[in-house]
Amino acid sequence: MKSEKVTINLSAVELAQIDFLVEKGLYANRSDFIRLATRKQTEEHQKEIDQFVDPSAQSSWVSLGALTHTHLWSLGAASINAEYIEEILQAEKKLDLRVIGVLIVKEDVNPEQFRQALKCCKVFGKVNAKPEIKAIIEEFNEKG
Repeated sequence: MKSEKVTINLSAVELAQIDFLVEKGLYANRSDFIRLATRKQTEEHQKEIDQFVDPSAQSSWVSLGALTHTHLWSLGAASINAEYIEEILQAEKKLDLRVIGVLIVKEDVNPEQFRQALKCCKVFGKVNAKPEIKAIIEEFNEKG
């Protein structure tokens, strides 16, 4: 999986402690220390993550075609296409969308249909979609 860059602020003492541990050979570099510390904290709070997403939907890739349900809860990556949105609208249902990871909304998705299909939407992570779709997702994210 591709890495994302982040900027963090640490005190001089915290950074010095990390540098000391790196110099002692306990970590390859600062990034290695921070990555491992982050992994440890997310594992410690796995229960909260599991409560947000449906454990049965947890996989590294979820791609939707046929309408089986009107909720998409994903840990990893999820992809939505126009056919799926149209099926939701034809069934007169609303989509409950929750993603921790990456949400890919295909280019063929009509922004207004996407808005009409959503009941709620919360994405923690990256959204790959055209700007109009991203704006809709941001609106729903702000509503919480």
